[in-house]
Amino acid sequence: MAEPIDPGDLDALLTFRHLAADAKDGLAGVMSGVGDLHMEGGYVESDNVLEAYRPLCIPVRRAYRDSDRASFTRVSRVLGDVAGNLLADRLRPVADRYEAVRRDLDAYTILNDRHLVHREVFEAWMDAVIFGSFGGKDAAYRKLLKECGKAVEGVAVRITEAIAERMLELDQLIADALEPT
Repeated sequence: MAEPIDPGDLDALLTFRHLAADAKDGLAGVMSGVGDLHMEGGYVESDNVLEAYRPLCIPVRRAYRDSDRASFTRVSRVLGDVAGNLLADRLRPVADRYEAVRRDLDAYTILNDRHLVHREVFEAWMDAVIFGSFGGKDAAYRKLLKECGKAVEGVAVRITEAIAERMLELDQLIADALEPT
């Protein structure tokens, strides 16, 4: 990049890079915990899955929340502005894959005769993982588990991991834009 980046924009890009590094570590931690699996009630489960996903969910939640200064949406827009044509052909497919995940949040699954919107599951999961029982933040997630079973966990995990994977893709583009070749 030839022109200097606005300090606020640079801060957002660098903060996102830190979040992506945390997401990468969180994904690695989740994947390495595969040995803790067991069968319960017809579902493959991991001991304390909420705790296992906490290191991944914290950066994913920040990237997901459009109000965060380092949200995926904001950072991809900033990157498009500062990198211009340099990365436009690589940024568009990454942004499109992220938007596909966001559209999936508006889809639903039918579990125990209930239309369960993925966004409801994902947001309840995020609160339960990050805040636990503090202030009853896990109540919505516990209710979903009781009403619909462990399949809600699969929906939440799939979306969490998909957002993390998109974060890693965007992080590579940011690295390429910030580091001269």
